[in-house]
This record gives sequence, C-alpha cells and structure tokens, in this order.
Amino acid sequence: MANLRLDNIYKRYSKGVMAVKGVSLSINDGEFLVLLGPSGCGKTTILRMIAGLEEVTKGNIFMDDVDITMLPPWRRNMSMIFQSYAVWPHMTVYQNIAYALRLKKMSPSEIDRIVKDVADMTDITKYLDRYPNQLSGGQRQRVAVARAVAVKPKIFLMDEPLSNLDAKLRVSMRTELKAIHLKTGATTIFVTHDQSEAMSLADRIVIMRDGKIIQIGTPEDVYHDSANMFVANFIGTPPTNFIKVKVSVREREIILFNEDFKIIYSKESAPGLIPYDESDIILGIRPENITITKENDALLKTECLLVEPQGSYNIIVTKIVGKIVKIVVPSEIKIRPGETFYIKFKKDTILFFDPKTEERIREEKIS
Repeated sequence: MANLRLDNIYKRYSKGVMAVKGVSLSINDGEFLVLLGPSGCGKTTILRMIAGLEEVTKGNIFMDDVDITMLPPWRRNMSMIFQSYAVWPHMTVYQNIAYALRLKKMSPSEIDRIVKDVADMTDITKYLDRYPNQLSGGQRQRVAVARAVAVKPKIFLMDEPLSNLDAKLRVSMRTELKAIHLKTGATTIFVTHDQSEAMSLADRIVIMRDGKIIQIGTPEDVYHDSANMFVANFIGTPPTNFIKVKVSVREREIILFNEDFKIIYSKESAPGLIPYDESDIILGIRPENITITKENDALLKTECLLVEPQGSYNIIVTKIVGKIVKIVVPSEIKIRPGETFYIKFKKDTILFFDPKTEERIREEKIS
C-alpha cells in the first residue's frame, strides 16, 4: 500500500472555471479517507487528478514521496471503481477479473488462484461464468470491486460507487466495502455526497465546499466538533438546529438570551463569548441533545407541530423563536401534534458560531 500527499493543487478548466483551489492533504498508508461534499465541490476532480485522468493545473501529487504529478494513469499502480461499474459487457465475470492480470503476463494458474480468491472475498464465486447483463446492480458492483482488488494496487480510488444502488443495497454494500478494506489493508480514497456513507466508512472525512477543504477529521470530530455552520448543517440527519441568541457579559457570568429562553454560563467556562458582548451569535444544538424534561428543570415550554416516526426513534418538530427545530427522542416517548411539553439543552454539547463568518467561536470551555 502507499502514502499519498497533495501539495497545494489547483484545477482550472478551459473556460476559466476553478474547480479545485489550493488543496493540500496527506493520506496515510492503509487509511480509508472519504472526500465528502455537495455536487460541484471538486471532490471527483481531485480523485481524477490523483488517478491521472485530469491534468493538475498547479501543485504536485506525491506517492511515497515520489512526485507522480506527470505520470500517466497506467504507471501509478492505482485501481479506480466508478459509479457506473465499468465492467466489460462482452466478458464473463471471471474474464473481467482476469483481464488486467493477463495484461501483466501472469501464468494461468496464478490468474485462476487470484480470481477465485477475490471472488470469494466479494461473494461472487457463483457468478464467475455469468455475463454482467445477467447480474443485478449490486452484483456488478462487486465484480468491479473484485477486479480492482485482484491487481493489488497501492491505492484504491472509488468515485461514488454505491450511488446507483437502491437504499437497502447501499447499506449492505457499505458493510461489504468496509470488510474488504479491513481484509486488504488497502489505502482507499472514496468520494461521496452522502454523509451517512461517509460516517459509516471513513477513518477520516475531508469535507469540501467550492473547491476547498472546509474541515478534516474523524467522523466523531466533524459531527461533534464542527468547524463552521456549513459542516454542522451538512453532517447529521436531522442536521444541527441553529438558533439566534444575544450575548450579555456581566461581572461574573455570560447570559445568552432571546424571547423564548435564557442560558447562563460563568465567564471562566465560556471565555470565547466575551468579545461578543451585546452582539448576536448563533447557537447550534444537535437534535438528540435537546431533551424532554419536567417543568421545574426546563429551559422552555414549546408545542409539538409534527411527529416523524423513524422506528427506533421519533423526530418531534417544534418552533423556537419562530424557527423550525427538530428533536430526536426514543420511540417510547409519545407526544402528539398540538401537545405542549418542556425541553432543555445539554449545555456541554452546544456549539457557537459567528453570524457573519459562520465560523465556530473557539476557546469556549463550555460546562
């Protein structure tokens, strides 16, 4: 396997469109790294530059400290798995997997051993004599994965490989891809716009927007320690609730308030909020960090507008300061539309954002 390093890379297309803007990134040997972001953010362009399918306008790409920026794709020892599967329709599954091995002049016995090994790993042994048009989408995607694994590349590149599958099959294929990664120890770069996919697969997630990296971290980092409002909104289903509050710094405490509620912190526990005295900030709270409570322990009283059952949990929709807020509660909690109830926030999970820059207000030591 291999380490990969992107050093300040740019991609400008012929009409002046800057798709990637100064991206620097290191991928560790054996890591499963996910590039995540909305359509048009530059993630697939980065993957294609790594593969050698797109020229780098500026910057360099290194693999194991060797500059590969100008190397053609076939000399990079990488395997790419596409959204469209890209299996040969006129070849059987066996022939699809064996094709690249034959190009390497391997012996028939060695090819046969490798094909059967990777077919077993990807659970397609019984389909080896079939043609792609005789397979389901999930089975064809397994063929593409098996073909990529067979050549033992230094790096696997996956461009939204699950997006053409139905929702149930996507979930099962995620599990299989993760299991294959653990078996092979392969360095893998995976592109997706699906945050659930990213959270379940990644060792680290690179969140992108408008050709730039917004945040890099483990799934836990980007979820619980979001760098800005974009990340807090993009990661999580339902996403973070955002509520405007005014800051009032007193002699010993900091009060955050609006027309619906008031939260008090000591100055020592939230020093990052002191410069915002008499200004508005944005409070961010995850839906599961709002809890239903008794009146004497409540932050505020609110009304249920709607309940969205999700099986193991329910989403309660309400309004705070005239803004829709979603709350995740266990399914055994029964609250009906029109019913009033009391809630409080888990104070140590609240994030604060500057309303102008939308960046996290750091330094806070909330408790």
